[in-house]
Amino acid sequence: MAAEQNQPLDANSRLKQRMRATVPPRDTSVIKRQSKEEEATAFETEKLSDTLSKPTIATEKEKKLVSFTLRVEDSVDKGLKSLCTQENITKETFLEAAYLVCLENEEMMQQVLEVAIARRQERRETGILRRAKSMTRYLQDS
Repeated sequence: MAAEQNQPLDANSRLKQRMRATVPPRDTSVIKRQSKEEEATAFETEKLSDTLSKPTIATEKEKKLVSFTLRVEDSVDKGLKSLCTQENITKETFLEAAYLVCLENEEMMQQVLEVAIARRQERRETGILRRAKSMTRYLQDS
């Protein structure tokens, strides 16, 4: 009976005492390590490809694309999706092109900015109203 009391009966204790499998360590480095022979071969291949490739003139810095979230009204999104699908472009490229066109046409830029400022004001007022309703509900429930 005393021997039975010394043995742990709960699952947690049994799991802690169990032997765990060993796993060899992984190489998690970002840069793959190469042997000296692989490095020499890679260097020769790179050197050969450099001599075979045509010289390129770098007139601009390398273009870097940035990801962002675009939040628009449902009706605007549907219209924009439809237009972009029809023209086989993305919403991002449309926005980029519209901005570039506005840069070249100051009058159009001012029209777009007027509409944007008005829409921002509408959204701000809607947000204030929604927040006030939420606070009212919160205070009534308290």
